[in-house]
Amino acid sequence: MEKLLNLLLDLPKTVNEKLPMNSFNKMMDDSEGSMKNWTGTAFKVGALVLLIVTLISVVNAGMDSFQGASGLGQVSAILCLLIMIYAAFPIAQVVRSAGDSLSSSKSNSVDFIFKDFITTNIKVLGHVTALVALFGAICSTIGWLLNSNGMTINVDLYGGAAYAYALPIDATATFLEMVKLDFVGGVINDFFNWDLTGSTATGYTIDGIVAVGWEYAQVILVLAKLYLALGIYHFFYGIVSTLAKWIRSPFLPFKSS
Repeated sequence: MEKLLNLLLDLPKTVNEKLPMNSFNKMMDDSEGSMKNWTGTAFKVGALVLLIVTLISVVNAGMDSFQGASGLGQVSAILCLLIMIYAAFPIAQVVRSAGDSLSSSKSNSVDFIFKDFITTNIKVLGHVTALVALFGAICSTIGWLLNSNGMTINVDLYGGAAYAYALPIDATATFLEMVKLDFVGGVINDFFNWDLTGSTATGYTIDGIVAVGWEYAQVILVLAKLYLALGIYHFFYGIVSTLAKWIRSPFLPFKSS
């Protein structure tokens, strides 16, 4: 009777072992260890998709600019089209490099998810946004020199960067509210909402020169926001990590006499 019962209990295991090409259980068992590789692969696929989408967007915008312009305006459209096609590759490489970094991460699962993955996303959106702003500024310079409108990559990444920065900024605002320093949180929020662009850099005027200058200053501002957001996130992550370690083995930070 006992043998029959054991045979019945082992039936799922026995049948599962006999199934052809059945490696799904091993796949699930190794899924946690493969998480970093899968995440890196997802970023690499995302880099390819971003490259294709960016090139399509740039070519369409370039053709529209060329057809809607004349004379030097068409020259400006062609030059900016070539610059933006060039820009698409280093922009995509930012995402690809992030995937390589995540794949080779040596962190444990908790640090990988809550530190490496989040900070990498913040860096990717910040660096991509900065590159878009930089190449957009170069095209604005060409447009100003040729007294025509330049073109930029038609991908809205400023909203994406703001979303990536939301976690450290919200955490900072909550912390400062707890310690009654709301005004400091307001200053930080105003800084992250600050945008130096707005006017079009056209015409040989002082306003045109100033507009071109603001385009380049926007690149510096994007990077400043990025590194401030990273610093804030590392600060709060360090506090939470230290608190978690203390909870596992609590002690009082006093020397015994």
